[in-house]
Amino acid sequence: MNLDNCVLYYRESCPFCQRVLRYMEKTNVTCEMKSTDDEANKNELIEIGGKGQVPCMIIDGDPLYESMDIIQFISSKL
Repeated sequence: MNLDNCVLYYRESCPFCQRVLRYMEKTNVTCEMKSTDDEANKNELIEIGGKGQVPCMIIDGDPLYESMDIIQFISSKL
């Protein structure tokens, strides 16, 4: 399933991001993904959400932080 209205900002080395990514893989959920290892993506996240914390899922323009909250959101869409 593709979450068309969502963008996930993540960092490869972040264990909380990996938790979300593993859950998405397990449930076959996809969305646009942007690594904050890229400075432009990090700056974009700060502009949208006010901070560079990852994981962050932007849902219809609104930021959702915390891996378990993101997983709960994804779960509610299944």
